[in-house]
Amino acid sequence: MRVYLTILCIVLLGCFTSSAQVFKAGVIAGLSGSQVEGDGFGGYNKLGFIGGGFVNTDLSEKISVQFEIYFINKGSFDAAHPDKGDFDSFSLNLNYIEIPVSLRYKYNKFMFEVGLYLSKFLSYHLEDEFGIRTINQFPFKSFDFGGLVGIYYQLNEHFIFNFRSKNSIIPIRDFQNLDQNVGILNKLFNRGWYNLDLNLSVRYQFGN
Repeated sequence: MRVYLTILCIVLLGCFTSSAQVFKAGVIAGLSGSQVEGDGFGGYNKLGFIGGGFVNTDLSEKISVQFEIYFINKGSFDAAHPDKGDFDSFSLNLNYIEIPVSLRYKYNKFMFEVGLYLSKFLSYHLEDEFGIRTINQFPFKSFDFGGLVGIYYQLNEHFIFNFRSKNSIIPIRDFQNLDQNVGILNKLFNRGWYNLDLNLSVRYQFGN
């Protein structure tokens, strides 16, 4: 994972130093809806929070690069339905510090982005119908590495809305895939669990 972090830093440094222009900074707050591909529970049902900051710079009139760092909750959630005879429940909360780097293309008040992210795993909380669970075998990996695509809408000089989809490229846990409908990553590699999340955030950009 150090290799991935080095690559991200090199790309970021190269992009920033190649553009001797103004850097813009701001803060991020938002929500994430997530699931874990491979745990046997589908749907973006795990609600999480996002909070952090960003810095960006223009490479040209239309193209810019952005670096972010924030705290994010990911995981998986499936509620019990006793009225339907379903007493099984599952709640997995994963906490990360996430560092995305994205390349953005501006079109009027919209911006389209594509990029990579690296997340440092902090902690987890796992609970089911039997209570709190502890994972002793096949622990969660220290890092999550993946790709992202998204779209921005710039309301004015300061407020910007962002919708983003992210997907792990490497597994976050080398454990048996429990999904009935195995995703494309597991079809290719037949291994592990992967983070999938949708993010909706508002950004406040300082200055003009």
